[in-house]
Amino acid sequence: MTDLPLLIASLVPAAILGFAAHRAGICTVKAVAEVVTTRRVHMLVSFGKTVLWVMLMTMVLTLLFAAPAGSGHTGWAFSASAIAGGLTFGVGAALNRGCAVSTLTKLMDGELTMAATVLGMLAGTSAEIALASGGHLPRPVPAGSALGPEASWIPVALAGLALWALWETGSKFLRRAPEGTVRTRIAAERYRLSSAAALIGICNAALFFIFGTWIFTGALVRTVTGLVDGSGATSALLLWCLFAAVLTGMMISSTQRGSFRLRRPDARRAAMHFAAGTLMGFGAAMAPGGNDALILNTIPNLSPHALPTFAAMLAGILAVLGAMRLFGGTIPPVDCTGDICMND
Repeated sequence: MTDLPLLIASLVPAAILGFAAHRAGICTVKAVAEVVTTRRVHMLVSFGKTVLWVMLMTMVLTLLFAAPAGSGHTGWAFSASAIAGGLTFGVGAALNRGCAVSTLTKLMDGELTMAATVLGMLAGTSAEIALASGGHLPRPVPAGSALGPEASWIPVALAGLALWALWETGSKFLRRAPEGTVRTRIAAERYRLSSAAALIGICNAALFFIFGTWIFTGALVRTVTGLVDGSGATSALLLWCLFAAVLTGMMISSTQRGSFRLRRPDARRAAMHFAAGTLMGFGAAMAPGGNDALILNTIPNLSPHALPTFAAMLAGILAVLGAMRLFGGTIPPVDCTGDICMND
């Protein structure tokens, strides 16, 4: 069990992560929409940078400290079920017009319809785990991670990542003209994708090292699984404390930026978002993990299932966006030039 002082200290990086994610407006659906509408990949590249920051800091922590029991260095085996889960999550996210993270940021901006998505994710996750527990669907199979402390190649990879981090810091931050005081930059209406990737990656690495797969969809899957098999109640409580800190960071960002505006849910739209969320939750349980858990936890951890599942997720989003365009729907362009995304 994690010490209470450590948990309290961990709430700060969790809140910073939520604040940065809200300010950058990151979203996997938007990343695919950027490719479709502008033929650019700025947001997808920022996801890659986040993964590299998580890997770098996790390696540093792995070399310096012993990982807490039950925390981080585990993965999941590659399987057809994981691919199907990624595809299902991607379809649901596209129909929802937002992935797990953007659903939460919109909710914290006062878009109450997104609460239906969250409820749908809970329903979908519960349904999949119940079916898997009854033997009707295959359960994810744990697999080792190549990022454990016994990996002999970590010092070499760490050196390479450290050189990349120095180059990234110099080219993206130090060489740019000053933009005002530190306080002004913290309160900027929109964060650069590179800045958000660094903040999110560094903060998440510490949390991942201590708590394992802790972010929203991962916490949802672990909680429901614990309720079904009667284990992990304390662990789930810790994860939801961190998640509450992420939401707090998002709410602080929304309030300080002035983007919070309470919008009542429409019944028809709420039903649609609930259905989309159900697909997202079902897929996240199959994979396991949604886009947030994949980018922040299992891809950096080199889990065998992670990259193929994320590719399937992108394919599911692309298929829905392509169908929308084919049948006359409109896909708002996503403009991420200048390392800043201007679309909410």
